[in-house]
Amino acid sequence: MPTRRYRPARAFFFSSLLLVAATARAQEAPATRLRLAELESELAKKPDLYLVLDPAAGQLEVRARGLALNTVPFTELSLLTFRPLLGGGEEPPALEVPAVWKVTEGPGDADRETIAPTTLRPYSEEEEMAEPVAGAPEKKPGTGEKPSSYRVRLDNGWQLFVVDEAPRLGWLRRFAASVRSGWQRLQGRQPGHPPLITLVVASDDARRLHHLFRTGTPILVRAGV
Repeated sequence: MPTRRYRPARAFFFSSLLLVAATARAQEAPATRLRLAELESELAKKPDLYLVLDPAAGQLEVRARGLALNTVPFTELSLLTFRPLLGGGEEPPALEVPAVWKVTEGPGDADRETIAPTTLRPYSEEEEMAEPVAGAPEKKPGTGEKPSSYRVRLDNGWQLFVVDEAPRLGWLRRFAASVRSGWQRLQGRQPGHPPLITLVVASDDARRLHHLFRTGTPILVRAGV
């Protein structure tokens, strides 16, 4: 089945995709719609949650068994790639849609971490009789207020950048990023500038989605990216 491939231009840029998403939806070929149905059919066979990213509708859906459980609107969906001012750098991987992207590392991984004791031993009678000492409640791993900005590593070589406001990109920021990148290379370190798929959502929505982005979570992506 045909898929669409997208490669960003060789520049440090922030390209909005919502303006062309509606056109892409209108031009979806029957083969593309069939491929999308096949991909979701495979996901719906399992009871696990999965996400559906729909650029044309401007929303991210939480689904299970083909049923929408929650819908989160987003105001912007953009590709963000880095290119040094003096040229060079690696070409980011092409994006193919429709497709299923899988999370290889996400903020939700920390939400289910548990701490096991280093040794197992029975309680003594003294410990059982001892009165608990009042104090501040101990926080469990993964608890507390979730951030409204975080990154999600994907298996396609990109990272999903969930934010509550669009990144500010100007010449000064490009220059600073290039200087920082050059300095890291002089020190023998490889600068980290992974290509980003930026998703701008409301702060509360970003926090609600936080726990869903965990290793193995599939994201079904419609045409428009």
